Amino acid sequence: MHQYTTLIVSDIHLGTRVCRTDKLLTVLRQTSYAELIINGDLFDSNRITRLSAKHWEVLKALEEIAKTKKVFLIGGNHGRKLDSEAVKIGIEVRDSYAFEIGQNRFLCVHGDEFDFFVRRLVRLSKVAGSVYSFLQSFGGRQQRMARFMKRLSKHALGVPKRQRRLALRHAAQHGASVIICSHTHVSHDDFTNDIRFINSGSFCENICHFVTIDEQGNPALHAV
Repeated sequence: MHQYTTLIVSDIHLGTRVCRTDKLLTVLRQTSYAELIINGDLFDSNRITRLSAKHWEVLKALEEIAKTKKVFLIGGNHGRKLDSEAVKIGIEVRDSYAFEIGQNRFLCVHGDEFDFFVRRLVRLSKVAGSVYSFLQSFGGRQQRMARFMKRLSKHALGVPKRQRRLALRHAAQHGASVIICSHTHVSHDDFTNDIRFINSGSFCENICHFVTIDEQGNPALHAV
């Protein structure tokens, strides 16, 4: 098993039917790492009653990990009131997280700060969230329609492209050589002007994504 310095997962959305707890638990248990970063949206809503037995299993696994490793949760735009539950099990909550490994300076931010729709059109964003939840009620196990509408709305609003452009500017302003976002659920990895932009995707899709960083400071985007 390859030893990584850091494992980054994001957009888990505990409390929704689209959360792929099976794939997340496999990654958490079968990857060797010294530090875990949850890059936003561990929870989907502020209602703890929406957590199923599988969701509680994830929290139990995170609690066990936090006993021996450093675990960070970057604040996202969903379920922030339940972040206190993460603190109870030993997870440190931050607005962002900057660190250095090898020759790279990393900056992890959720990325909702680059989303005009979420930040400026709050009521409309909540309505869209309600529609998304409604679609999940009829989607069965695969949740194809809910997932399709999520991707379609993000692309239609130009969120991934805007996030990348603003994130690269943010990285340059903060002296980061690698910036890692999530929020859009659209995985991405490229270089622009010597800055690497990575979107770590989500654990709400049929194909989920996560990021690892090795001891030399080399990041990699993985699919599972």
